[in-house]
This record gives sequence, structure tokens and C-alpha cells, in this order.
Amino acid sequence: MVPPGSSAHGLSCSRRLSPLSGRNSTYRPVQISATGSLDDDEVEIRLRSPDVGLPITSLALYTPPPPRAPPERTRFKVPKQDPYLRAYVQATTEFDRMVRVTDQKLLEFVRRQMQGRNRASSGEIDIESIPDFFAYRALPNLAAIGRSVRLGEFTIALDEGRTANDWIDVTAFRIERTRTAADAA
Repeated sequence: MVPPGSSAHGLSCSRRLSPLSGRNSTYRPVQISATGSLDDDEVEIRLRSPDVGLPITSLALYTPPPPRAPPERTRFKVPKQDPYLRAYVQATTEFDRMVRVTDQKLLEFVRRQMQGRNRASSGEIDIESIPDFFAYRALPNLAAIGRSVRLGEFTIALDEGRTANDWIDVTAFRIERTRTAADAA
């Protein structure tokens, strides 16, 4: 006796496949053929297409990387502050203050040089210190723009020629006291 839906070659049925096994198919026909009688426990199953589903193993699953080891100690260390750096910075700051020529320093230098005089040439001015040297050197440069310049109650004007002393050789200049309305009163 042959059950309904079967053929002479065997039984016809369908089985459910996983979503990975085939494209747009949920069921595939499977042909079962009996080798002898239907009472045998052994049945041969032949599929029309091979099963294309991927096996799920531990290799297919995501595994996070192992934890990183702490970084190795290196031989490089943060350098300690140079003990001479503070003294160097203080010395350079002090030197910068000494050599920087401001209008106030120039006016103080000219007032010291012009005590009791109304006029002085560059050859008559004494240089006694390094700050005096820098102020003396700045005076002809100050007047070079317009041939003369006013500095407080004094006028600095360039002369012809050069002036040389023990310290420096510069363009000749003269300093004259100018009378203001406050001086006349």
C-alpha cells in the first residue's frame, strides 16, 4: 500500500530550513525513499540541493580582544628643573631692564648731564655706566628721524661729523635746554 502523496520511488514531504540555508525559501521538498519495506527503521533522505546553511561555531561569534597589559615603563623621565635656570632668568631680566632705553631713562640721563648748563655737545658728555652708554647711544638715533627732537625741556639736534670717546663712535649731536612758558615765569 502506498500512502497518499507518495510516489513509487518513495515518500514526498517538506522540511523547514533555517533563514541562512537558502534565498527566499522557507520550505524545500525532500524525497524519502524506502530501500525495502516501510517497516524498516532505516530511511535514506536525499535533498535536491545541498544544505547551504553555515554552522555556528565559536569562530563565527564575536569575541572581544583580551585586555591590554599596562604600558611598560620606559627609560625616559621628565627632566627636573635646572637649578641654574632661575638665576639665569633673573640675570637676563635684570640685564634687559638695564639695557632697555625708555623715554624716562633718556630724560634722567640728559638732566644729569645738563646740570648747570644750557648747551652740551656729544663730545662733552661723560659715560659712567652701562645704562649711561645705552642712553648715550640712543640719543643720536632718536634725533635722526627729523634732525632734531624734543625730550622734556631739552632739544636734541644732530651736528655734522662724528664723535668718538672711550666707549663708542656715534654721529655728533648737541643737547640744548629750551625755555618753556613755565621756565620764563
